[in-house]
Amino acid sequence: MPTYSSFPTVGAEFKSNTSDGGSVPARFDCFLYKPDGGFDQLKLTIKLRINLRQLAPRLLPLVLDAGDKPFWTSPWDSPSWKRFLNAASAQADVWNRKFWLIPPANFTKFDNSVYGSPDKVFRPNIQCQLDVDFAPSSDAHATIDVANLDLSKLVGKTQNSGTFRSHSLLYDSLDGTPYVFSFEGGTPNYHYTIAHEIGHSIGLDHIGVMRKLPLCDLAIALENVDQRLLPPTLTGGTNAYYCYGSEQGMKHAGNIMGAGSNFAVENAVPWQWSAALLHAKLGGGGMAFWQVVTANPGPGRWVNA
Repeated sequence: MPTYSSFPTVGAEFKSNTSDGGSVPARFDCFLYKPDGGFDQLKLTIKLRINLRQLAPRLLPLVLDAGDKPFWTSPWDSPSWKRFLNAASAQADVWNRKFWLIPPANFTKFDNSVYGSPDKVFRPNIQCQLDVDFAPSSDAHATIDVANLDLSKLVGKTQNSGTFRSHSLLYDSLDGTPYVFSFEGGTPNYHYTIAHEIGHSIGLDHIGVMRKLPLCDLAIALENVDQRLLPPTLTGGTNAYYCYGSEQGMKHAGNIMGAGSNFAVENAVPWQWSAALLHAKLGGGGMAFWQVVTANPGPGRWVNA
């Protein structure tokens, strides 16, 4: 594995307020790093600062989940909070080692030549990295409360991240424990709630929205209809179960932005945005196509100078 300079070659803040093309509003920082030496990959790191905050005690210790279902809560203690932060960091790490970018023809800033071979240059590929700081000292990109569920009130019930339906501004203490979905044909897949929500934090909507799945499109079209008239799978607009890929096979429902833990090229869109932004800062022109691959393509390729 290559080692990298501690200082980025270029960095920028990415900010978007749109919901176009399967995206959601997001803000994060992105940086491009050169390897310490040799002909090797560049590294493109998205740095996200999420201030995880213990949900403040209430006179009546109840909190509603995303489905308006009430849950009893307890005060946090230091060991429990530390375990939760460790679990959150582990789930953030599942985004790493999943994507690489192959640069376009006009990305020449980091081309390397070999003495005696003037007609060929080495163009490095780019590995994609995610770095999430869950305890930033300042300027958090998002602040998220975390409810500590009172497990004594859940005796005899399932206790995992599917117990309480978290959302982008409220997590719960069981989110560190993934739950298993069984898809068509009985194929199991783990769902990591925090990893899924991080996907939203870096600008991704649900997989059905990104892929424009017909059943998800139908749910979105019916968003303004009286939801009591609809089956549960069609309620909620972009948050409908159909937009998670429900009943549409493992290819869709098994995605990290669905109900599973698999990754696909669509999940790398935030790194494509970042690459285009940083390329522009380096003097590159146009919205060039940044090819995503999900297997390590090697250090780079030789191209005509």
